[in-house]
Amino acid sequence: MFRSLMSSWPLFFGLLLIMIGNGLLVFLLGVRASAAGFSTTVSGLMMGGYFIGFFGGSRYVPRILQDVGHIRTFGALSAIASAAVLVHIVSVNPALWTIMRLFTGFAYAGMYIVVESWLNDKSTNETRGQMLAIYMIITMAGLSAGQLLGGLDDGITNLLFLTASILVSVAVVPILITASQAPEFSEPESVSLRRLFQISPLALVGMGLQGFTASMIFGMGAIYATSIGMSNQQGSVFLASVTIANVIMQYPVGRLSDRFDRRLVILIVASISSVAAACASFVGISSYWGLVMLTALYGGFSMTIYSLCIAHANDYLSPSQMIGTASALITVNGIGAIFGPPVIAALMDLFGSFIFFAVMSGVHIGLGVFVLARMSLRSAVPAEAQGPFIAVPEQGTAVAVSLNPETAWSEPDPDTALTDDPLADNPYLDIAAPAKPSS
Repeated sequence: MFRSLMSSWPLFFGLLLIMIGNGLLVFLLGVRASAAGFSTTVSGLMMGGYFIGFFGGSRYVPRILQDVGHIRTFGALSAIASAAVLVHIVSVNPALWTIMRLFTGFAYAGMYIVVESWLNDKSTNETRGQMLAIYMIITMAGLSAGQLLGGLDDGITNLLFLTASILVSVAVVPILITASQAPEFSEPESVSLRRLFQISPLALVGMGLQGFTASMIFGMGAIYATSIGMSNQQGSVFLASVTIANVIMQYPVGRLSDRFDRRLVILIVASISSVAAACASFVGISSYWGLVMLTALYGGFSMTIYSLCIAHANDYLSPSQMIGTASALITVNGIGAIFGPPVIAALMDLFGSFIFFAVMSGVHIGLGVFVLARMSLRSAVPAEAQGPFIAVPEQGTAVAVSLNPETAWSEPDPDTALTDDPLADNPYLDIAAPAKPSS
């Protein structure tokens, strides 16, 4: 483990820098958009651009990576992300900022893919779980550090914009000077949404709704904080509480889900998240620390739904089927994330800031109802047949799932791909094998 960790320090250090830059930039854009007089709806469209770019990058960058390699891809994307930060200083224009968010999302998706695939190559079967845990801790630590750093913004100078640009630019240095050889890249193959729904309707719906609500708080959290009268320092702590609580709650929630029906755990998590969000909606700025604690409670539980849904789907799969399914689930999560900021922004313009947490509460109530419906339609996988819960970083891409020690790569056999269904014999699924073509 120590050898793997030491050989991977350039990747982890570069990841830490880009995450600090990402957390800092998102916070800055939120408070500066409000100060510039952008309407909440316009700000939501602008912040949603990141998730559109991220979705596009996660689909297209693997092709670039296969053509030009890890180091040049990371260097090019780092330059794009750094330049995009500086363009925000040149002109305070919502259309321009939206385009820059598209570029930033695309670049960050690509940089995550480079880091994740490189870490996967450096990991052994014995160290994959530990490397994934370190990856998640560094990701969340960098994001929260950037959010807290945003609290130093004075609203006048552009020093922190320059800082974010420098962080992203410097992130490429340790990777450029690494002595290890860049690995070969193999893109995980995804399954269709139809097949994903057959495997686990709950995982599909849960991932979509989780992406929808998570992008609300990460994309619009700073704008909400400003709208209810928080200072920059207060807003930075408010946002960082979600990220920190997310890391803290992964282990206890995961342990609980390994011992009981995972659907029941998702129901409990959704219920707690709904109550916490509803209370936060009523508390507002009247009790700042009360709001922070409720937000941390909401974030700590709601963000675990991401990993819970992947683990729940994995309970029905063999190791060779897990990566493709997780890739499809993360795609669904990304689609949900695209709609979060613009939808909540439009609702805030119509009904006021209190709707921010009210919508999140309502979404989790809906998820809880869907869980109950699914529990009445399908029997639970026995606890002894469940695989272990593995915390997967929400900020990453489908490539990160390959670090899960429970998964395994599989190469499709062209001779049997049309006639053999690897899910047909699963005792916990009601999926009929496709009919063999007549000769």
